[in-house]
Amino acid sequence: MPKPYEFSTEEELVQRLCHPNTVNAASSFFVQKSPTIDHVVHAGVAGNTFRAFRNLPVQPSVAFRKWATKYITDTHHCLSTISDAQSYAQYVNDATNNLCAEWRRITGSEMGYGRGAKLFNLVLKKFACLSSLSEEQRSTLIDLQHIPLDSYTIIGLRSIAPQLSIPKNATMKFVETPAQYSDFQAVIDAIAKKAGVPPIYYDVLAWDMGH
Repeated sequence: MPKPYEFSTEEELVQRLCHPNTVNAASSFFVQKSPTIDHVVHAGVAGNTFRAFRNLPVQPSVAFRKWATKYITDTHHCLSTISDAQSYAQYVNDATNNLCAEWRRITGSEMGYGRGAKLFNLVLKKFACLSSLSEEQRSTLIDLQHIPLDSYTIIGLRSIAPQLSIPKNATMKFVETPAQYSDFQAVIDAIAKKAGVPPIYYDVLAWDMGH
């Protein structure tokens, strides 16, 4: 696996976010349509993502995908009609808390808020590819999406956002609380606004284009 790239300045990140290479990479991701919610869930989170979960009484990939498929199916209508950032953030927070509670019930262990939010945001990133969405719904959801916070997206901000106190070896477990999660999303959102692109383009740049 390549090492996470640490952007040296905010100006560098802004330039990279609005560069045609990033815009084209994001377009290429979102043009790949998913026919079903089950496909969204399976395509959204790769198998190697679950290596962080060890020694559990259930297979982590199976447990998560079962939960995510049911949760997205049950809340599909609500999600597809969200049109403002506050409602979207509340949806992500409610889902993450639900996942953490279900994970605790099934496995007897803690998922952790940061890890739960990262996994669910990966699913939501792919949800925007669901073929049944209208183009207006798709565009709105892409604009509202949060960043899946892992070592690549977290460490990328280390020099740019000293207020986040990011260590050199930070992983998705570094984010422990909803408040800390919101601070990260706010920093990325502000930088994306300067670049004139949706915040999710940062994940495309830091993760998709780095692999």
